[in-house]
Formats: sequence, structure tokens, C-alpha cells
Amino acid sequence: MSRAGRKKTKAQGVRALTREQRMVVFKRAARVLAEYNGGKPQCIERVAVLERAADLLQFKAEPIPAAVAVQGPLGACMLGEAVEGLIPLLSGGAVRRSPTTELWNGAGHLFLFVSQEGMMLDPTLDQVGPVTGFPRGCLIMPVTADQLYTDDVPFEVTGDAGHVQVQYRVVRSDSTWRSAYNAMYAGLGPDGRLLARSALELEGFDEDLV
Repeated sequence: MSRAGRKKTKAQGVRALTREQRMVVFKRAARVLAEYNGGKPQCIERVAVLERAADLLQFKAEPIPAAVAVQGPLGACMLGEAVEGLIPLLSGGAVRRSPTTELWNGAGHLFLFVSQEGMMLDPTLDQVGPVTGFPRGCLIMPVTADQLYTDDVPFEVTGDAGHVQVQYRVVRSDSTWRSAYNAMYAGLGPDGRLLARSALELEGFDEDLV
């Protein structure tokens, strides 16, 4: 889309957009990031980039450590020991443990939570797709802080192979990821800016990130 054809507000800068418009852009950023990630188990780096984009779009976002249990038509997968025994195995099935979670302490995965908007965004959950049948793309789901921090968060999605059951269990006591995350976040400012700018353009906005 040419610059002349983009949606332009009267004021300059992303603050000129409404909160609803900024959230549309932020969701787009999360989907773009998931597509770029391509199903790889890189939650720490990808969530850090997404938080950088959230900062630029004026959203206060928080990385959340969780264990995740996934049961689909192709099999079952567990990201983090805190969901040990949670998955109801299909007949003859076996649970695949992610090899990337061995150094965690109960959790095994990160996602981003925007509490003011009641929204969780997970750009790398589709890493479990080859094992479970979970569809490709970014998980974006409304959830309140009370739901997130006091109960497991279950849901079901439908992929090409059939229904997939997912359950998140927040493990706030697990801080094993924090040092790596802080290092990633410190160096990913340019990537976050590029992601936010791409999402603005894809949604047809011409505002500057100031």
C-alpha cells in the first residue's frame, strides 16, 4: 500500500491511534512474529521481541512462565514438569517432553500477558504442532489476571488433524528463564521496532513510533 493510501490520523505518532487500533496492530505483530518463528522452540527470544513491540505500541506487557500440556490427534506434548500427569493419554499414546525445558524449574514455556487488555499472546506454542497436531500460528486469547494466576487455563482449538486440547499452568516461582530473557530483551530493541513498524504498515497505519 502506498503512503498516500494508508490510514492517517490528524496527529503524528502512535499515540494518535485509539487503544483499540493499537491492539489491532499489536495482535498483527504477534501473528507476524509467529509466522517468522516458523514453529521453532524459541519462546524466550520471541516473547522478548514481542514485549519490545508492546512498549512501542503503549501497552504494558509481562512475560509469564508456564507449563503447558497439549493433547491432540497426533499425540501429546508437555512443556514443563509442573503439568506432569495432567495429560489424559489417548490409547497407546505417549507424552513427548520438550528437550528445551530441562533447565527450567517447573515451567517450560513463556508467553506475554497484557493485563490491562485481558489478553495473552503466545507466538511459539505451535512448536508442539508436529507432535500433537496443533495448528500453525500465534495463540491470542482473552483471559483475566484472576483466571491466569489462580487456575489452570484450558481451551480447545481445531487444526487440520482434528481437535487439540491445551492447558496452561502458570509457574510464577520459576525464575530460571529470567537472566536469559533480560539479556535478550536488552539487545532486541531494533527487532521490536521493526516488528511494530511492519505491523502498523500491514494494518494500513502511517504513524511514527514516537
